[in-house]
Amino acid sequence: MAKQAERRRSEPSLREQIAESGETEQSTTRIALNEELTDRRFLGREFLTWLVYHSDGSSTGEDEDFDIDLEEDTSSGRFDKSERCDAFRVLIGERVILKALGDGSGEITARGAATGQSADVRYAIAGGLTVREVDLLFARGDRIWQAAANAENFDLKRVKLPALLSEEDSERAHERLQLISDLDAMLRAAYDAFLRVRLHADWQRDTVPRLRVWLARSILEKKQLELELAAEKSAAARRAPARRAQVM
Repeated sequence: MAKQAERRRSEPSLREQIAESGETEQSTTRIALNEELTDRRFLGREFLTWLVYHSDGSSTGEDEDFDIDLEEDTSSGRFDKSERCDAFRVLIGERVILKALGDGSGEITARGAATGQSADVRYAIAGGLTVREVDLLFARGDRIWQAAANAENFDLKRVKLPALLSEEDSERAHERLQLISDLDAMLRAAYDAFLRVRLHADWQRDTVPRLRVWLARSILEKKQLELELAAEKSAAARRAPARRAQVM
């Protein structure tokens, strides 16, 4: 037994083996923080993906000539009045970035008007991608806020506020701060609405089937578009020899 105890003392510990290999030992705190960050990223992407779904049918890539009557309009993208803010709508802007979960995964960027209604965006989501970043428009009354929401850190970029109505410099500064606060409140209200839906017992029974129908429709639309494009190319190829014969 004395020899066994001596042999165990002579064997290097796990910490010593890690130090000798040159690798860095990860603390349990760091591991827990990394797992929390992964969970937050996943939830952020799920929120933005749901927001594209919720806003489908009301998306536009333009930021002018909005005339949105929230008292009468019951279309997609609407969020009712809450303790955070008055009723508003979220519309998808001109850019959506989608990416699969995982650090080494590639990403797809969709640009153009009404990207929220794009069959390509829904087709990518059906293929397992989630929304990493999206341009959003928040509409309340006749005022429009624009910003890009990022799922990784849940922050806003490229913020564009509505035109200021105040004339005095001090009042304009206060109004600008209020508009920023209003934008933050609308984003939080949208996130609250998502969590209520996501954590509700009907998520698997009701919401997920609706999402699948929404995605299935996009696949059918994409296939139909591909068939139409193929038919147009075939018709153009048949017309080309006839045109050359007429020229000759």
